[in-house]
Amino acid sequence: MTPPKNKRTEAQDDEQSMSDEGVGNLFSGGAAPSGALAGWATPQSPAPAATSPQPVPAAARPVVVPQPSRELAEEPAPAVADADTAKPVGFYVSTNVATRFRKLRKSSDLTHTQIVFLAVEAAVEKGLAQVVGDARRAPKFQSKLFAVAPDNTDLRGLGPVQLQYKPTRAQRGVIDGLVSEAGLPDHTKFLAVVLDQYLPGRRDV
Repeated sequence: MTPPKNKRTEAQDDEQSMSDEGVGNLFSGGAAPSGALAGWATPQSPAPAATSPQPVPAAARPVVVPQPSRELAEEPAPAVADADTAKPVGFYVSTNVATRFRKLRKSSDLTHTQIVFLAVEAAVEKGLAQVVGDARRAPKFQSKLFAVAPDNTDLRGLGPVQLQYKPTRAQRGVIDGLVSEAGLPDHTKFLAVVLDQYLPGRRDV
C-alpha cells in the first residue's frame, strides 16, 4: 500500500538528517576545523622569495691593457762600398815634378791615382826616413851648439803647381798613417817628396 503523501519514509529522513549534519559541520564548526577549510577555500598567495641584494656595480673604469714595450731598434746604415767614397784630393808639387808626372801619365795607361800609389809604395820599400832625409835641403841656418829644427817648408818636390788624385776613404786613411810615420805635417808635403823620388827624370835640386 502507498504511504501517505505528507509522511516521509525513515530512509528519506535519515538521508536528510545526514545532509543537514554534513553541511552544518562544514560551516558551523563541526568536527573539521573551520580554519583549515577556510584556507582551502581561499587560495593564499605564495610568500615572496627572499632575494639577495644585487651588487651595485662600481663606477666604470677604463681597462688599461699593458702594451709590450717597444725598444727603438736602430736600423743599421746601409753598407757603402769603399769605391763610392772616392773623392778628389789636391796637393802641390814643384813645376819639375808636375812636368814629369804628366809625362808619365801620357806615356802609360796609368791614372793620376795609380801613379801616386806606385810612388807611395816605392817610398815605403825604400824606407820613409831615408826618402824624407834625401828630400831635405841643408838648413840656411846651422849651428854646432844649438839644435836647428828641420824646415818642412823647404823640401825637394814642393812647389806651386796643383795636381789631383782620387783615393777612397780607406786609401786616404792608409796614406794619412804614412804621413804621420814619415814625420811630415801634411798630405801635400808627403806626396811631393815621394813623387820627386819616384818619377822618371831629373829630380829637384
